Amino acid sequence: MENVGKQRATKFTIYAIILVSFVLRLLLLRVDRIVRWDEPDYLLMGINLFSGRGLTVGQVPELHYAPLFPIVTGTLGLVLGDAKRASDLCYLIFGTLLPLCTYLVARRTSGTTAALITAALVGVFPPLSAGVLFWGTMIEPMYVVLLLTALYAWFRALDTNLARWHLGAGVLLGLAYLTKPEALLHMAFLWAIVTLYRLATRTMRDRRTITNLALAALAFIMVISPYIAYLYRYTGRVLLSGKLGVTYAAGLGVVIGDPVLYDRELARLDEAGEHIIWFSPDRFKYSLLDYIRQDPRLFLYRTWHNFNALEQSLFSHQAFPFYLLGLVALAWFARKWDQRRVWSMAMLLAFCLPLASFLPFHIELRYFAPLFPVLLLWVAEGITELGHWWRETVSNLMGHEPHPAWLALGTRLPAFALCALFLALQPFVVANGLADMNPAPREAGLWLKANTPPETLLMTRDTQVPFYAERPWIPSANEPYERLIHYARKNRVQYWVVDEREVTVIRPQLSFLADTTNPPPELEFVRKFSGGKWAVIVYRLVAAP
Repeated sequence: MENVGKQRATKFTIYAIILVSFVLRLLLLRVDRIVRWDEPDYLLMGINLFSGRGLTVGQVPELHYAPLFPIVTGTLGLVLGDAKRASDLCYLIFGTLLPLCTYLVARRTSGTTAALITAALVGVFPPLSAGVLFWGTMIEPMYVVLLLTALYAWFRALDTNLARWHLGAGVLLGLAYLTKPEALLHMAFLWAIVTLYRLATRTMRDRRTITNLALAALAFIMVISPYIAYLYRYTGRVLLSGKLGVTYAAGLGVVIGDPVLYDRELARLDEAGEHIIWFSPDRFKYSLLDYIRQDPRLFLYRTWHNFNALEQSLFSHQAFPFYLLGLVALAWFARKWDQRRVWSMAMLLAFCLPLASFLPFHIELRYFAPLFPVLLLWVAEGITELGHWWRETVSNLMGHEPHPAWLALGTRLPAFALCALFLALQPFVVANGLADMNPAPREAGLWLKANTPPETLLMTRDTQVPFYAERPWIPSANEPYERLIHYARKNRVQYWVVDEREVTVIRPQLSFLADTTNPPPELEFVRKFSGGKWAVIVYRLVAAP
């Protein structure tokens, strides 16, 4: 009966954690966030896919962003009638599932008590709740859920050597790859650890073991192969991702703090003058390995620089405060390891190590979202070790076993305090995120939606305005004004939308466009939207004489 009571209490607790996670995210969705950066690209891919225009953002097939999130939001958008609501619903569903997925992993590695603490911490952890709303993609909850569920499947495969768990791990990591191609490294590392475990335990000779490992790899390959075929169709190459080379080249601008260099690497016109580099076949002239061979010292410098930048970003007060590393150390070293612990830690490290692949590029906190549940798992283990210390200390001082409520304080009090801290940080994360948002592009897009025909072609630097305008779009280029006007007329652009930061900081050769009182003869000033730090200006292209 005691075990039944514990099981009921555990179920009640995990249900309560899931409910709190759901309610928190539901409340956070009331924040007036603006779709920006990469998110409108993903959402436009979904809209265009289900509108018969294919997997595109602009006028050409999209080869950078993976297709699963656009497929999911595009499908939901058909039902909800609104792409942003579809993105919000994904955030709500997968964000709510995140504590459950983490609980399953933590229960396997650390026991029920630590698993419940981990789930509670993950459910209210600021970067994985409020922070996601301002990262500019919204794909992280779905991606992390897929990765964690795959990790749990790998643990089950490790324990049972059953085909269904190997199959599930391969399929789930294949879906994760279709969300973000970096999941390929998670598959490789986890598959390798399980293989090493089979070799170390001398079970590799079992035909079932070899079959199951092959099944996991085959399932992964089968899931990702349609996307590989898609990339091959438009590039003529077997690629695992279409963005490595050009992203590495542009990332130098982020590393050295030069937005002009970053934009120039992505948005200059190709040799034919047809497309910006981001959408041009020219982006595949140089691979990532080519760039590294050209300047290996720069590669090492960037990696070291980004490692330091990651340290500052990761261990900030509103991310993973550095003082929690004490609990992580306690989790690692408070008790001696047995073989089960060694292999569990190997699996967790294999899950985390692929994230180091971002170091040569540039650092954004969202890249490391999969790391947070593992860090919080170790924090929860550290709290349980504190509980053991408290139990033994109180018992020794009192000379007898005290009331269970006293013993529980050693784990419950730190866990509740940390959850309370994470909840208290939510308003600060929201306030900081909103302060960084600019409503002017949304206002410009909504005005264009209301005042232009549906077929009106816009030219903008990114997709934020076209997303809100629901109008076709081509990207503007980082070129001299004369060449840019020729490019716009060639593509029959009707409206050119710029923002003040674009034409004064990123493309200073176009700074005269910030003066709306005296536009060039090719342009007619239409409207200026000033709602944030940088105003957005709408010009109409005048017909050529």
